[in-house]
Amino acid sequence: MSIQDLAATRTRTATMSEGGDARFGRRLLQRTYQLGRMRARTLIPGPPRATHLDPDAPRAVLRWDGQHWKLVAIVDTLAAAQALMRPDKPGPEPW
Repeated sequence: MSIQDLAATRTRTATMSEGGDARFGRRLLQRTYQLGRMRARTLIPGPPRATHLDPDAPRAVLRWDGQHWKLVAIVDTLAAAQALMRPDKPGPEPW
């Protein structure tokens, strides 16, 4: 195999992987920014943290309208935010 053939193979491989990366990025954006998607952000000072670290912190519940995140409600705890975002999600089975 000549150097030119090897270079052409690398170029084709790079082009195919860039296409895959572009498709992955597009799918990620489509999944992340679905119309009506809701999320809860903590209302405490500092950078955003994992949800489970401050379950008793107040939260702002936001909904994506296609262009901006709009405020839906402010709730007291993580459990209240989850109940607002997913009202039909069942809880644990009673014993």
